[in-house]
Amino acid sequence: MDKRLKIVNSFIAGAIAASVFIAVSTIGGELYKPFKDWLAGTFYHHWVGKGILAVAIFLLVAFLHGLIVKNSTEDRVRRHLFALLGILVFSSLSILLFFLYEFNIKH
Repeated sequence: MDKRLKIVNSFIAGAIAASVFIAVSTIGGELYKPFKDWLAGTFYHHWVGKGILAVAIFLLVAFLHGLIVKNSTEDRVRRHLFALLGILVFSSLSILLFFLYEFNIKH
């Protein structure tokens, strides 16, 4: 059971990192046009670029977490799930509020 918990915990860590990346790169791409242009030029569209990089970050963080962390408990997985939930809500609200702010400034 411990090995399964370790894998789940590694996936949670990867999801946290990918979620933070998506929020930062979405807002950053709107504020710093060269980054958005680089994503579009490299991956044919900035959404595709963010998606590919988010998957790569997810896999890299999950793999490294699996190598570094020795064991996981149900309590640790539960705490990390709550952290993931909080970060997902915060990331989503950050993007939403940023675009609402941008919309209000431009209109």
